[in-house]
Amino acid sequence: MSSSSQYYHLVLCLFLLSFSSLINSQEMFLAHVKNETPNLVKAKCSLYGGPMMDYLMESGHHYTLAGLITPDVNNTIYCEMKLREKHGGFMLYDSNDTKTCHFRSGDCEWYIHEDGLCM
Repeated sequence: MSSSSQYYHLVLCLFLLSFSSLINSQEMFLAHVKNETPNLVKAKCSLYGGPMMDYLMESGHHYTLAGLITPDVNNTIYCEMKLREKHGGFMLYDSNDTKTCHFRSGDCEWYIHEDGLCM
């Protein structure tokens, strides 16, 4: 192998290591949701205000919604939930709102009850 190709290989390896450490150093935000009702909960959830994803939350099961903390962006997890005839929209995580679960690199715990969602 020539010295110039070894140099490029070294530069590429250093770049990949730097890129990997940058990605791995990003903090995550998490919302854990447990369905404590005896019924199935239908949910549509969105990260960062993006497209809604469908979830079927079975009784007694835990679900984790996660995203990477993105600087200068409102990092959010929003869900619309339906339990039989009851339904509502809930902000499960909001990095810009101190009234909502907003801990950086912390976990938010939510529980679904017959009378609503609680933290």
